Amino acid sequence: MTTPDLSSAIAPTDIDAVPKLLSEIATAGHAFSEVGGSIVTRRELLMKTRELVRALESPRDIMIRHVWAQPCNVMAISFGVQSGLWTAMMENGDGPQKVVDLAKQLGIQEELLQRMMRHIATSGYIDMTAPDEYTPNSFSKSLALPAISSGYHTSPTILNPSFLRAHDWLREKGYTCPTDTVDTPFQAAHNTKLHAFAYLQSTPPHGQNFHDHMHAYLLGRPQWMDKGFYPIQERVFDGFATTNKDAVLFVDVAGGLGYYTEELLAMFPDAPGRLILQDLPPVLGSIQQLHPRIESMGYDFFTEQPIKGARVYYMHTVLHDWPDNQAVKIASGVMEAMKPGYSRFLVHENVIPPIPQDYEQTTLDLIMMTNFGGKERSAAQWSELLEEKCGLRIVKIWTPVDGIESVIECERPE
Repeated sequence: MTTPDLSSAIAPTDIDAVPKLLSEIATAGHAFSEVGGSIVTRRELLMKTRELVRALESPRDIMIRHVWAQPCNVMAISFGVQSGLWTAMMENGDGPQKVVDLAKQLGIQEELLQRMMRHIATSGYIDMTAPDEYTPNSFSKSLALPAISSGYHTSPTILNPSFLRAHDWLREKGYTCPTDTVDTPFQAAHNTKLHAFAYLQSTPPHGQNFHDHMHAYLLGRPQWMDKGFYPIQERVFDGFATTNKDAVLFVDVAGGLGYYTEELLAMFPDAPGRLILQDLPPVLGSIQQLHPRIESMGYDFFTEQPIKGARVYYMHTVLHDWPDNQAVKIASGVMEAMKPGYSRFLVHENVIPPIPQDYEQTTLDLIMMTNFGGKERSAAQWSELLEEKCGLRIVKIWTPVDGIESVIECERPE
């Protein structure tokens, strides 16, 4: 067995790759500028710059970033969210702001605020313009938005405790993946027997913070009905039973606050048929405003689907919350309500490629594992779940060039 030389811990991890990466970054940067910053070219440039950083960093650099800098960034930024720092700075304007003045404004010890802000500045999340003086930047301003700030409520209070408990939990379980949604690192970390979703709903404001955080997850992503993603005109509107005034076009199963149905109406305001939003009554009860065309219906997807023969049954990031045995029950309930040759079951989820490139998918997989007992699935795993175990037929997996998620279109065989 060979032992790495200690000198390798302080050497760049791949210095030989740097010239090639610099050339690729120049090419990607040119493409980004040429097309006005498209999603595709931005992602390509971002991925290449991340590769360059990894090539230049030493193992020691990476370790310090992982176990020191990043946890402290989350702590310090979360402190700013909870103390009202980011909202105060935004309201104060774009000019330089002194720590002493901010501390008085917020009622915070000056030394504490000084120490938090200077660490955040070293990572570029706020701009230091002079000693103990800071100017807001685009990221720090975004922390005044619930969609962004909610992540810094959810991470330290809900997700991080599960990550920290995962090591002991996995060892106790013989290093196997969780298969029970109420026996995961989440339950061990939070000392509860409740499912994670039930716990969130029973401990305000965690539930609202979680919903806000999920809204942020959707920001900037291609919508499933966008041109170049899923051909909704051809696959849904064409052939819809328009002669039946009670015909249901779209059932948003476990659709939360109705974001996806609202998006459908925003893009297709003249969409025919009935649009139905289904979720548990407490979730639907938290909706403050819903488009008048959308019918809300309390529904538990482990029970019989009451809407039969709809054109589309849609689920966005639902099945990934559940291990296979329960995901089969959920998907089977949809299949039993479908009309063969007519109904579509659109499963809008991540499909992890054989060689993953984006850490959003793999991060989300570990979040699902440690908090819900669920998983992100590969194409083969989706086929096993939906076709072999449920009896559905996958028509096609639709994936846009500028996105990460896919739409798995399924039908019920004749």
